[in-house]
Amino acid sequence: MRFTCAAMAAILLAATAPAASPVDFAGTWKLQDAGPKDRGPKTVGSIVLDLKVEGEAVNGTAHIGSWPGEAPIAEGKVDGDRITFTATGHLSSTTGIPTCQFVATLKGQEMVLTMTAIRNAGGPLGPGMHYEYAGKRQ
Repeated sequence: MRFTCAAMAAILLAATAPAASPVDFAGTWKLQDAGPKDRGPKTVGSIVLDLKVEGEAVNGTAHIGSWPGEAPIAEGKVDGDRITFTATGHLSSTTGIPTCQFVATLKGQEMVLTMTAIRNAGGPLGPGMHYEYAGKRQ
């Protein structure tokens, strides 16, 4: 196979071009319930995320409404234009302390997030229940 000088230059340019810049999730985000009216849990009208990103790892704190409350982020990772992580609150109730899974993407300057109860869940955060939130970096 023969390459012309122009073809070879194009191949070299593509190989040395910088990769697309990663999506920037780091910072403090305030998200509000974005689901159908009166569907979400009353104790989680808003979520504040304090995110730290190092490479493909995500950590920090999720403030999940008034209950289950402040929760350290675990199992956090960046996957292209989305992040995933889990968080277990610290405030107990008659239904327990749920662990929730979060999946977030950026649409322009807005974060869109789905929260799903996955462990020790009950009440409005029953197993498999999921809720939508949206908001901006603070």
